[in-house]
Amino acid sequence: MDFLNALVALANFVFIPAIAYGSQLALGALGVTLIYGILRFSNFAHGDTMAIGTMFTILVTWGLQALGVSFGPLPTALLAIPFGIVLTSLLVLGTDRLVYRFYREQKAKPVILVIVSMGVMFIYNGLTRLIIGPGDQNFADGERFLISARDFKTITGLDE
Repeated sequence: MDFLNALVALANFVFIPAIAYGSQLALGALGVTLIYGILRFSNFAHGDTMAIGTMFTILVTWGLQALGVSFGPLPTALLAIPFGIVLTSLLVLGTDRLVYRFYREQKAKPVILVIVSMGVMFIYNGLTRLIIGPGDQNFADGERFLISARDFKTITGLDE
């Protein structure tokens, strides 16, 4: 029984958080790799593009929660993710049209595009901090579970 308790604790406090965090890092690394492979310059705004996309998803989640929209036992953010994707895509396309297009037409050197991407990074970062703030954001919505910890302990007889 102690081995099973240790396995449950390891899964809840190590495996699942590690998979979630590793997935975030892999998504960022994959995006940077694709950008460099296609555009041939290092886009320093990529991380802040991910952050502003998260901000869009958070804002839509708050809006859906204010309207009373729910996704049953699952977090409402799952409904907001497609909206965040669309809004982020529109922002990136608009940024490409308004900023990067000029430098591509000028046939600017890649180092110039890197410097421009740093400017875009600062703009995205500033917008995110201005709109949503630099502090942590907590959602009570994601705390709903299909089964509670107490029920799990009762059913399985485990301590963890």
